[in-house]
Amino acid sequence: MNHQDWYDLRQQTPEKLALARQVLEDVRAGRNVADALRHHPLPDGGYLGKQMLVAAYRTLTESGEWEEDASFLARIRLKPVRTLSGVTTVTVLTKPYPCPGKCIFCPTDVRMPKSYLPDEPGARRALENEFDPYRQVMTRLAALEEIGHPTDKVELLILGGTWSAYRRDYQEWFIRRCFDALNEVESSSLTQAQKLNETSRHRNVGLVVETRPDHVDIRELSWLRSVGVTKI
Repeated sequence: MNHQDWYDLRQQTPEKLALARQVLEDVRAGRNVADALRHHPLPDGGYLGKQMLVAAYRTLTESGEWEEDASFLARIRLKPVRTLSGVTTVTVLTKPYPCPGKCIFCPTDVRMPKSYLPDEPGARRALENEFDPYRQVMTRLAALEEIGHPTDKVELLILGGTWSAYRRDYQEWFIRRCFDALNEVESSSLTQAQKLNETSRHRNVGLVVETRPDHVDIRELSWLRSVGVTKI
């Protein structure tokens, strides 16, 4: 499936929402979600995505036709275990950049940061957003909300080669722009972005980076803590 096909499948139409309602009625009556989807295929082949079920469910509850039911929403959500702890992980990738390591097992693709391939979901999303941290976070939040996952508590997972090898001004900018997306407002500094996030709709509760052990010393740890890293 190419990107346009994927995009077309996710577009909401009155016909898809009507079909999604039929699926929801079946699920409400006790049918397994996967069976209900197979029972109501799309006219041109294939099946509705679960994001369409969530959209139809929200239409029904917001209109007052159905009462909200958290357990029902959990049943129709895509991969509910992903946010079972109440914390949603948002993965972003840094731009392609030389890595000091020469590990023979590590894949190298000029389009990607070292050790990543573009066919992985998070990597593909990064590539489509030109590795812009703000756009990556916004796109992921929208996708998660679309399929019914909570986004009030977010763990940022920053991937891409060796974090410590990137310039520190880039690191600080990258994290700030991730926070700007969470805050849904522009900031002038990382410190300001972190302060704004204390009352944001999407609160950051963890910041994870990956790096090489031989790049970690007391000075590096001090720097990582100063920009808010909670896990390496």
